[in-house]
Amino acid sequence: MTEQPRIPDEQTRKRLLANLRQGILDLQEFGLQLEEVEALLDQQIREQKRKRIERSRQNLNTLM
Repeated sequence: MTEQPRIPDEQTRKRLLANLRQGILDLQEFGLQLEEVEALLDQQIREQKRKRIERSRQNLNTLM
């Protein structure tokens, strides 16, 4: 009724372990790609803020 889990043979274990390691590397690479996208978005947001500040300064100077 309650079967013990079968331990895979050595070839299967090696293949599964290699797949697991490959998956971990893929996730690490994806994480780095996400960090790059986040850095680019942060840079664009900073640039937008700088432009808004500059426009505000120009508008302030035209009022004077």
